[in-house]
Amino acid sequence: MNSLILHFFIMMIIPLIRIILPKKPNDLKADYTFLLFIVFSLILTITYPVHIMDGTTFDLKLIPVFIAFFYVSINAGILMIGFIVLFKGITDPSGIFFLILNYTIFTAIFLSIRRYFLNGTFIRRLMIGLLFYIPISISRLILFMNNEQLEDVDNLLIFSLMSMITLVVTIYLIELDQLKSDLRNKLQTADKMNAISQLAASVAHEIRNPMTTVKGFMQLMQTDQNLNQKQQQYISVSLKELERTNQIISDFLTLAKPSYSLTEMIHLEEVINDVVIFMQSFAHISNVSLIASVNPNLYIKGNPNELKQLLINLIKNGIESMENGGNIEVMAVSEGEYAIVSLKDEGAGISKKQLKQIGQPYYSTKSRGTGLGLMIAFDIIKRMNGQYKITSEEGIGTSFIIMFPSVSEE
Repeated sequence: MNSLILHFFIMMIIPLIRIILPKKPNDLKADYTFLLFIVFSLILTITYPVHIMDGTTFDLKLIPVFIAFFYVSINAGILMIGFIVLFKGITDPSGIFFLILNYTIFTAIFLSIRRYFLNGTFIRRLMIGLLFYIPISISRLILFMNNEQLEDVDNLLIFSLMSMITLVVTIYLIELDQLKSDLRNKLQTADKMNAISQLAASVAHEIRNPMTTVKGFMQLMQTDQNLNQKQQQYISVSLKELERTNQIISDFLTLAKPSYSLTEMIHLEEVINDVVIFMQSFAHISNVSLIASVNPNLYIKGNPNELKQLLINLIKNGIESMENGGNIEVMAVSEGEYAIVSLKDEGAGISKKQLKQIGQPYYSTKSRGTGLGLMIAFDIIKRMNGQYKITSEEGIGTSFIIMFPSVSEE
């Protein structure tokens, strides 16, 4: 029993290091350090296994493999399995074939449930960890019974229980640390949003009033027949900049005003078609084709005006990312209890580092962008109880997928 407790504390090295390491996006040093300590825990547990009377041994080597697969990367998990196979192959070459077969099955299982695990809730991940050792324990129990090792069944049950507890505690501590990190980031974002809202409420209207006057006078000047080409060009550029400034102020005001909970049944096909028609002229100027494919029987609940604003922001971003033209596909399909809206462009794409910062205040991939458009879009999705996923490849394009809870037509 003391040996099992020792192995428990060996495994606790993994979440402890995860908690200690800094939480920075794309921090390869932290990732490699975490992986190094996972390997260290693996070496300790397989070097000093728990021995029982007839030479049977137990260890917790599957826990580092599990954590590497689901919390680092697939390659890290395969690396752990390769290390185990190499270690066991050196110490016991006779069983290498069955070892490879066994871990090939484990790899296939890990790969098949990895996405389900990563997309799952806190409780789902804990349940997967809890249930993980059950089939392993059953297979070992059958093996013990076939080998008439009935006296070792008690030890097997104790070991299985300790393995489940250890894996669940490890997952719990890692997830708890991740939740705290996410909460910290949300609080920082909320502080920034609060600062933006206060700034918008205090100065936006005061800026807009004189700007409207300036814009009016410049439009009058533009009609003067005595202006030369250079002067016309300067006025045209100035008017465009004033219009852009006006849009930024509108975005500030959108963030500053309190959200209202107007919800009604929204026919997705109708709203998407309206938005596509509205954006056609802007797309045509940029040599972009808008292609819509919408399931006619999709309904969601929310504010239709906010949904239009969301789609317009995303389509506009897609058009502006395609300097050489191309296609934007807007699709809406039903998938289980969700209505899936996807927008796919053929633009410049976004790097993985940029994706992690998308939607933060004042961050934009455009040289003259403010990032407020996507902040508003994400806020609208949240208010409509939706979820989103962004995938992108530089030079290929970006795909924005939104999942809304669907409702039946009343």
